[in-house]
Amino acid sequence: NLSENNNLRELFSSHRFRRDIKRYSLDAIEERIDFLDSIKETLDKEICEKIQHNLLRIKEVYLGDNDTQKAQKNAFKKALVSEFKGKISNQNSNNVSSIKIDEGKNKILNIGINKDKITEFNTFDELYFSDATFIESPIVLQLSESIQMSRTYFEMLEDRRDTFMRPNVPLHIKDLNDKLKVSLTEDTLFDVEDLLNRYDVKKLLSILSTVMGGKVKYSKKTRDYQYIDNNGKAFDSLNTATGVKSFGIIQMLIRSGIIDQRSLLILDEPEVHLHPKWQLKYAQLIVELVKNDINVLVTSHSPYMIQALVKYTKDADIVNKSNFYLATKKELHSNIENVNENLHKIFELLAEPMNEVYE
Repeated sequence: NLSENNNLRELFSSHRFRRDIKRYSLDAIEERIDFLDSIKETLDKEICEKIQHNLLRIKEVYLGDNDTQKAQKNAFKKALVSEFKGKISNQNSNNVSSIKIDEGKNKILNIGINKDKITEFNTFDELYFSDATFIESPIVLQLSESIQMSRTYFEMLEDRRDTFMRPNVPLHIKDLNDKLKVSLTEDTLFDVEDLLNRYDVKKLLSILSTVMGGKVKYSKKTRDYQYIDNNGKAFDSLNTATGVKSFGIIQMLIRSGIIDQRSLLILDEPEVHLHPKWQLKYAQLIVELVKNDINVLVTSHSPYMIQALVKYTKDADIVNKSNFYLATKKELHSNIENVNENLHKIFELLAEPMNEVYE
């Protein structure tokens, strides 16, 4: 009974386990082996043996091939399969593609791709981000149970059994769903003081609570995410405004310790689900996150959202932490241009459809 043993729930949470391995290496695995051994008399023998076997297997993997670059390459290949079904090369060109990341004169990453195959993969320095969370749509909350049962595309390729019976989803959707489920154990999952030392969690949660008039959390009873207003009244995800769910996702990620300064939060056109007034509130939230040194990447087609980000970054005096880019297509190529000093380019482009209406 997990409710009677918080240590068990805490230690064997996948999020907490991954975090501890990053921080404490082999000690994190040994701690769980020792703890399990101390309570094995209270557990079902078959289940206990299975967990012990898995822990020892994890330890073997950890002590075995410690080739970080090989592991990163394999993770990258799986991500390409899951997100794009492996189709990453320009389908209209036979040119070799490359991804290069430099910081000043220092090379960080160099990847070569030819006809959807990785021909070169080199990391020259430690990658800054330890995790990335991609939020595409708040609809993930009401589809949570279906996503939980689904598999990513690379899992389907690795094991084709019951492929017909189980849906497939991109990695980022499955990843977000898993992270949101962490809110099931939000009270015991992370060290609150540790989070408070890293950034102003209380202020961020206060802003979200005020905007939403409550909070969103997962209900084990209904097996659904619920919005609970400040009067304690609960609403199922289907009966909750999409805007509230958009803010609720950020709220749960903060509350569960998923977002920090070494993670990247990617927001894909958040304005699609928001009233213009709420777009401004969402932009304020983004700026507040950046003020706390949390890395956020936003794609947007909304002049409301972009203008709000411009204004609020100036008001918060974090212009030096913010960059604006304009993506344009020229023939078979895309060009991404920094327009910090020329923001009117963005607004001129976004105004073109409306100008056509009034012609």
